[in-house]
Amino acid sequence: MEINNAVTILHVGKLVTADRERLCVVHSLASKEALIRTTLPLESGQSVTLVLRNGFTVAAVVGFVQGEQVLLLFEGQMSTSAMLAEQRNGRGGREAIRLHITMPVSVAMPGGDCSCMMQDISLSGVKVVDETGSLAVGAEVQISIEGLGKRDATVCWHKEYDFGLQFHVPLGFKLLDQWTAQQG
Repeated sequence: MEINNAVTILHVGKLVTADRERLCVVHSLASKEALIRTTLPLESGQSVTLVLRNGFTVAAVVGFVQGEQVLLLFEGQMSTSAMLAEQRNGRGGREAIRLHITMPVSVAMPGGDCSCMMQDISLSGVKVVDETGSLAVGAEVQISIEGLGKRDATVCWHKEYDFGLQFHVPLGFKLLDQWTAQQG
């Protein structure tokens, strides 16, 4: 399927339905539609929101589903240049596509283990809540996430009890997508 006047891109995005969110890959983008690939089960006519890096969101309706390939029809006309500018601005870090998954995790530090609550996850890291104040910016840690195992990370930022941990080796798209699907 080819979209008229579309810009071909390969960017990670997020698709949000009434009860789920999942990673997707945006293959092409036009002012009224986008062609994406996702493992999220969808049906023609279903309302969704496409989230691009840096938080740019577009309300859409599923036009067709062919395996993992999905055509999204935007509810209004969007500026392709504005969407692409948002994509260029959101190269990673806090602008990365984040999936909101809350679950207990353990963070191993030189001084001992810390029980935290994960708030969200991306390919490059996680946000956790540490109410004990044990984490410190710059600390090298190892986070244990059920189903993803142990990951070496660096504490990059904090605000009150929220801490951002950046993985030393980013998660693979397929690994995070499959893990997210298992979380329900």
